[in-house]
Amino acid sequence: MSFQSQVVSSPPARQAYVIEVGETQAGLVARSADERFYTFISASAAFDRLEGQRFATPVAAELAARQLVRSRPGLRLAA
Repeated sequence: MSFQSQVVSSPPARQAYVIEVGETQAGLVARSADERFYTFISASAAFDRLEGQRFATPVAAELAARQLVRSRPGLRLAA
């Protein structure tokens, strides 16, 4: 009886983090293990301006979302 080993290549792991401002889910940031930056994916029209932007850390994305809210006083967020 002979056995052969096969190397099975799996896709790189992904890291994803939910970004919230208050009680509102602004979106999430995600990256593959081989990527340096996180890409923002908007979960609410209020944060579409951040869609596709790249951030070094999830905290940087959260700060950008908070800054967007502060810069637009009439912006309505979910309660």
